[in-house]
Amino acid sequence: MSDDLNERQRRYLLAAYKTDQAYEEAHKRAFQRGDYDESRRPASDWRAMAFGVLHGIGGAVPTMLRNECKGDVDEGSGSTWAALERRELLSVKDQEVRYHPGQILPHITLTPKGRKLARELKGDKAPTKQKGEVSRSTWKALVAGWIAGEAGLWDERGGDWYGGVSGDTWLMLTRRTKQRAAWFTDVQRRAAEGQPASFGGFQYGVKITPAGIAKYWDSWEVNRAKYPDIDAPNPRMRTREQREQDDD
Repeated sequence: MSDDLNERQRRYLLAAYKTDQAYEEAHKRAFQRGDYDESRRPASDWRAMAFGVLHGIGGAVPTMLRNECKGDVDEGSGSTWAALERRELLSVKDQEVRYHPGQILPHITLTPKGRKLARELKGDKAPTKQKGEVSRSTWKALVAGWIAGEAGLWDERGGDWYGGVSGDTWLMLTRRTKQRAAWFTDVQRRAAEGQPASFGGFQYGVKITPAGIAKYWDSWEVNRAKYPDIDAPNPRMRTREQREQDDD
């Protein structure tokens, strides 16, 4: 596939990949910096990279992707993106730029095929998944569930926002599959006076199951290493503390 691309197309694909990886890193850190809206955006939304020039009070400002393309930007840029789209390496869609109402620019989104080829062009190895490794959102959920324990996690912001994890993730983790038991179970309680409530005056939440506890225990080491920014208590240390409390 890489032999089918000319030098300009390769440079554009690599520029898109570099920008895509910067977007991914920023999205991963969104919850830690308090940007809850960003942390809830689906990948189909936040991976879309605006290409062009934005206009505001400070004048004309090129987007990150345009900057990465450097001196290759000219009237033929659209044709270059279109050629890469025909090869199913990315998609191009004209849409409004986030936080810039009324400004429409083409947005470039890499496909898995495009991301794979870009890694090959850079000489990067595809990330390998270790035994026990889970996605970032799943690990964040397991950590939150482990810390909450029997108290459970409750939707205090609205929109199935338990422990800073999206409702889509909880929907997956509360379901049993052929490979595993459910790691969480749905719970509910009557809302106290002055607290936000859903249907019938109840609050809804989730609680980690024995299967979820076992998963956290068994996979703590590999996932703690993969996501060091997520503060995940060592389950073995916690057990030792509990034993000391029992001795007291």
